[in-house]
Amino acid sequence: MCTHAYIYIYITIFRHLSSSLFPSFFAACVSWLVSVCCRASPKPSHVIPSILTMTDCWYMPEEVADRRDENRLSPNVPASYEALGEAGVSYRHFDSKGVSDDIESFIQPLLKKLNYQSYDVVNLSPTNLGEEKFNALAEQHFAEHLHEDDEVRLVLEGQGYFDVRDIHDRWIRLLSKPGDCIVVPAGMYHRFTTDQGKYIKTLRIFKEAPRWVALNRGSEAEENPARKEYISRLHAPAETVVGTVNGDTIFSLRYPLKLDSELTAITKRLLEQHSRQQFALMVYLTGSTDATTGESWCPDCVLAKPYVAKRFAELQGKYGEENAIFLQLPVERASYLGNPNFSYRTHPTLQLASVPTVLVLTPAKDVKERGEAQWYDLLDVKVRTCDVDKADVLCLE
Repeated sequence: MCTHAYIYIYITIFRHLSSSLFPSFFAACVSWLVSVCCRASPKPSHVIPSILTMTDCWYMPEEVADRRDENRLSPNVPASYEALGEAGVSYRHFDSKGVSDDIESFIQPLLKKLNYQSYDVVNLSPTNLGEEKFNALAEQHFAEHLHEDDEVRLVLEGQGYFDVRDIHDRWIRLLSKPGDCIVVPAGMYHRFTTDQGKYIKTLRIFKEAPRWVALNRGSEAEENPARKEYISRLHAPAETVVGTVNGDTIFSLRYPLKLDSELTAITKRLLEQHSRQQFALMVYLTGSTDATTGESWCPDCVLAKPYVAKRFAELQGKYGEENAIFLQLPVERASYLGNPNFSYRTHPTLQLASVPTVLVLTPAKDVKERGEAQWYDLLDVKVRTCDVDKADVLCLE
C-alpha cells in the first residue's frame, strides 16, 4: 500500500476517535499531515511572486445616477473571480511598485511573458486631455460595447471601474487599481469609467498593431462574428484534461462555495447508478486557464496534464470506463494566491496545500447507513498527491 494511503487511513481513524472531542486539535493535525504529504514531493511548488493581492468586484444595478460612484446593490452583492472566469474574464495583479511605462525594464519583458506583440500607454484625465475631450471619451468608454479583439489593460496609475456582463447578462463591477491587469475577451459586452478622481493611466496590450474599435450593443454587434464566437464558447461544454464534460463520467465544478451541494448531488446519483459495482472518483484541482496564454496560470499544472490523463486511464483500466469518474476543479488565481481563507484550503476534506493536487476516492463501506450525509461522508479518500507524475492511484485498498 502506498505511503499516502497509510497516512489517510490514519487520518480517517483519528477523525472518528477525536474530531468530536478535540475538534480544533484534530483540524490542526489534519492540516499538518496534508502539508507534510504534499511537501514530500521533490518537485518545487510554483511561485509567482508578481501576484500579490486581490481587488474587489460586485454586482451593480442596471441604471446608475453617477457612473463614477461605486454603485453597489443594497444590500451589497459580492461577485467572484469564478463568475468572472466563467464569463471569460481573466484578472491578475502585479506588484504596483514594479509596474511602470519604462519600455526596457517592464513593458518589453511583460509583452514577452504574455505572448503579446505591441502596446500603447493611455493617460485619461481632464488635465492631460482637456475637459471637453476627456468628457467625450468618458461617454464613449461608458457606452456598452464589444471589441473584435481581446482587450488587455494594465493599470499603471490612478484607478477606475471595468463593468462586464456575467453569463446571465448581469453587470459585475471590477475595481481596477495600479498593478491590476484585466483581459476582457473579444465579443464580450463591457464598459469602463474612472472613479471620482478622474484619472487613470493604463498600458494597453495587443496581439498585433494597436487599435481600439468599439461596437456598441445592438443588432450589428449581435451579428458580429466575434460576438457569435464568444456566445458559442459560453454555451460549449467545459473541457478537462481527460476530455469534454459529459455529466456522466466527466465533470467540472467552477464555484468553490457551491462545491459541497453540487458534489453531494453528483455523489448520490453515482451511488445509485453504481449500487452493484464499485467506482472510483478522481478529483483534480488545477489552476484555471489564463486568457493570455490559453494554458493554466500554474506552470506545474501545465506539466501535470499528461500525467493526470495517464493516471485516470489507469483507473479506467482497473474499474472500467463507466466506473471511473473524473472531476476537475479549476482554481482561480486571484481567489487562491495569497488567500489563506480560500475555501478549498479550509475545506475539511480537500485541505488544498498547492496546485496541482489529485485525490482518488471510493464509496465508504457503510455508505447506506449515512442518510443525508455530504459527499465527504459518503466517500473515503484513498489517495492524495501533489506529485501526479509519480503517483500510484491504484493503491486503494
